[in-house]
Amino acid sequence: MKKFKYILLAILFTSIYGCEDNFLDTEAANSITREQLESTPAANEATLRAIYANLRSFGIGNPARVDVDYGQKGIMAITDMMGQDIVLNNFNWYIFLYNYNGRQQTSSRTNIVWNTYYTAIADANSVINGLRDRNDRTSEEDALLGQALAIKAFSLFNLVRVYSDTYIGNETSPGVPIPDRVDIVSGKGRGTVQDVYDVIIPDLELAVTLLDGYSRDTKQEIDKNVAMAFLANVYLETGNWQGAADNAAGARAGYSLMPGEQYAIDGWDDINNVEWMWGADIDNLTSTTFISFFSHFDSTAGGYGGVGFGFGFKMIDARLYDQIPDTDLRKAAWIDPVDGNPDFPAEEGYIGYANVKFIDQTFFEGDYSYMRAAEMWLVEAEAKARLGDPTAADVLFELVSNRDPGYVKSTNTGMDLVEEIYLQRRIELWGEGVSWFDLKRLKKPLDRSGPGSNHRSFGLVDIPVGGDFFKMQIPQGELNSNPNIGPNDQNP
Repeated sequence: MKKFKYILLAILFTSIYGCEDNFLDTEAANSITREQLESTPAANEATLRAIYANLRSFGIGNPARVDVDYGQKGIMAITDMMGQDIVLNNFNWYIFLYNYNGRQQTSSRTNIVWNTYYTAIADANSVINGLRDRNDRTSEEDALLGQALAIKAFSLFNLVRVYSDTYIGNETSPGVPIPDRVDIVSGKGRGTVQDVYDVIIPDLELAVTLLDGYSRDTKQEIDKNVAMAFLANVYLETGNWQGAADNAAGARAGYSLMPGEQYAIDGWDDINNVEWMWGADIDNLTSTTFISFFSHFDSTAGGYGGVGFGFGFKMIDARLYDQIPDTDLRKAAWIDPVDGNPDFPAEEGYIGYANVKFIDQTFFEGDYSYMRAAEMWLVEAEAKARLGDPTAADVLFELVSNRDPGYVKSTNTGMDLVEEIYLQRRIELWGEGVSWFDLKRLKKPLDRSGPGSNHRSFGLVDIPVGGDFFKMQIPQGELNSNPNIGPNDQNP
């Protein structure tokens, strides 16, 4: 395994400030007029490129708190650190998310999520408003509109899940603002959760139609399969089990699973991985060095996490680790607390339960995975299990047997099978931005203090089902500037 030398702190500042010129394209949307957007596909393409660039850049959500603000992958990490399956080793980066102080309206962390997605929505709206009502769109413009609609819906979906209650049973609870014009980033009232999904679902359904036949240049763009994956997750959230199953199956069509042996070795830093559906291709021009996912989550890179500054390992909950069979190849993605791992020796500072799943084989140029086809196997299996479809176990077996040669096809049915699938989601998608959302969606409590837990004393936060802490507060800046959201509209 490739090891990295420790890097002097001076290089950190040189790398950060030296690469700023590489992100000029993130401001493209702000320099394009509405007339240009309506008259040329090139302008819309530039806007979409800017959105995709912003989703892999730092400082878009909150320039004052760039250490954990590095786009979509950073937000995925933010939500995971608020779950129970990741243990923060010590009082280090992400501590204010791990202990929930970062959810408060005055925290820069809640700004990151809010501003990143509303910036994406504002830019997507500039494309949507220029193309949606035109009857003379070309196929190229259909694809541009489809991507913009998918980006807007994806952003709203994440916003409503972060700042509101889960959908089922909470349809009339306060939602999030839904901007519909280029010059409005927010400025509207919260409406209801149902109001938000009434925009998300039709927009995604239209995006799937518009992207039919579109062949993207890179996996950094959204195509029909990715839009279907978004829709599958939305349908799973809202209880449309048949829609979730159908779209998940369609989304993973054409994708295969990486070999099980690859999972714990080299499956996490190359966008060319056969099961990666959507992500960011990071190179020396687009790398954000220490302000990056691998800096925080790679135990070997000498960054903010692991054997770098402060030994801030991201570890697996011991109770989850103990549920992984020894025959499961994925278990090697974490250091055995008893036997250790000779590739990551204790004398070099590695500790039990530390993750070695996310290893960047380059110098902070590892690619970002936003979505993998494996997730769609799990969505399809769960939706079919809820429908009572006997093929649910077959779908689950196809995935898990690839990871665990000792796995036997499940004989569970109904909610017992759903629970088994949930366990597989926790193992398969660990550290990939779904665990906290699953707790909310499945109406499960956050349990960090139960028997067998290895969560640290500064992170022993327990939240009951539907508890207030399952929602971030709306940022103070929004309360100050939006006349339609007052103190009484704030989350507890």
